[in-house]
Amino acid sequence: IDEFLLENVYRNPEGNSLISDTILLEMAAAEPNLRLLLNTAAFELEKRDVETIGFVRAFCSQNSTLYELHAPLFCDASGDGVVGFLAGAAFLMGAESVIEFQEALAPTREYGELLGHTIYFQSKDTGRPVRFVPPSFALADITQITRWQRINAADQGCQYWWLEYGGRFDTVHDSEAIKWRLWQIVYGIWDYIKNSGRFPEAQTLTLEWVGTVPGKRESRRFEGDFMLTQHDVVERRPHEDAVSYGGWSLDLHPAEGVYSRRPPCNQWHAKGIYPIPYRCLYSRNIANLFLAGRLISASHVAFGSTRVMATCAHNGQAVGMAAAICQRRGLRPADLASGEPLAELRLELARTGQVIP
Repeated sequence: IDEFLLENVYRNPEGNSLISDTILLEMAAAEPNLRLLLNTAAFELEKRDVETIGFVRAFCSQNSTLYELHAPLFCDASGDGVVGFLAGAAFLMGAESVIEFQEALAPTREYGELLGHTIYFQSKDTGRPVRFVPPSFALADITQITRWQRINAADQGCQYWWLEYGGRFDTVHDSEAIKWRLWQIVYGIWDYIKNSGRFPEAQTLTLEWVGTVPGKRESRRFEGDFMLTQHDVVERRPHEDAVSYGGWSLDLHPAEGVYSRRPPCNQWHAKGIYPIPYRCLYSRNIANLFLAGRLISASHVAFGSTRVMATCAHNGQAVGMAAAICQRRGLRPADLASGEPLAELRLELARTGQVIP
């Protein structure tokens, strides 16, 4: 992630997300041992035995091609844990109660058990007057959004992170319905900016882009041989198998999102970074499955911190190195959790510049 951020500062000081995408794509394409199958969705798998994945089937609608991906090891970093779910990997969904892990920040049912989705939009100044006729599905009454008075013509993109919805639904299977509601909200906001008469500075603005895929914060969380909890984050507990770290706040949001009367987020910041143990990065019951991205083994509260992208990148670095060692030595993920294999993993990560508190 540090390589990417440095290159992005050099090439893209304006923060253009399209340029950022090209840098990420270039870095991935330059890796000789990576084969990219873009726009390709895993949908089925077969197992060699009850605890071992044999191969995954995936389909690309862009070239009408079905792939069978055979490997000794797999890593699920898909967010929803598609491969892990199909393989029968143990997982959790929704928040744990206060008593389960003795977490003081565990949310009540009234606050909500899942974080919602967000869709971004971007505008552009054309230099001439532009009118906007809203689609029929646009939200007509902007005051339905509890923070509607925060809306202004200058903000866009990640400044609207709080346009959140869907935490009361199944964030896997209801994701398309959640997206439609977010589209209603975004086009309703733009209608308000352009046509309410309150923003004369928006006269020359046009709506340049609205996301087609929602930014999904939470769905399944999978179980490893260790589950990170609030106590690990707050107390920054040491772990002998630490391979990565996090530093974001314990950042939880009300399930109703923009319709909630509560503040859009509830953040608790630890006094520094905290280590993430290797035992969070593989499945406890599927022997050849690594876990990465936002679906690692963490409680709902700890997930509020581990889910962010730079932390996911550091975890992905650890998983990639662990997979290379497993392949070289003929081991499975759990074999690296202690002893000499763990020492090799930590040493190799340190040699590449990975920070391990």
